[in-house]
Amino acid sequence: MVFHAIGMWLLAAAIPLWIYRWYVFSKLDGRERRIFKRIVRRRHENAYAFALQMFGYLIALAAAVILLVMGLRYIKQGSLEFGAYRDVMRNRLYSGVEPIDQALDAYHYDQMLPIAIITTCALLSVAFTLVATALRDVSLMSRLNRKLDGLKERQEALS
Repeated sequence: MVFHAIGMWLLAAAIPLWIYRWYVFSKLDGRERRIFKRIVRRRHENAYAFALQMFGYLIALAAAVILLVMGLRYIKQGSLEFGAYRDVMRNRLYSGVEPIDQALDAYHYDQMLPIAIITTCALLSVAFTLVATALRDVSLMSRLNRKLDGLKERQEALS
């Protein structure tokens, strides 16, 4: 449940960050946009590759934890059972809006535990990638503007 809340907060934070990113990007002129795109393409990792890599790490971590828990369960009870996610997690994250809560129940809480873990890892990967990419782009654009402003000032001083 904690990971769901983190994923939802990251998704909520990504919306204003992307709005601000597009606002800052719209302030750039054509030359600055080309420079920005070239820097991102050459120096920074592709966002899709980053998300897939993060998803892989989260799945590996989740698999290790599941194997540990199932191993301890087998030692204690002598059985391995995979139930629905709702059988394992009693607390649920609800929005208070009936159609959304029914969809959450159907598509997440009523799923088998491994599938619910995979969807949680996907949510975290996408949310973190959206936030990290927006922050990276805003930071890069502000540094680019500072450097170009400094370059303009030096050119004006020399003329």
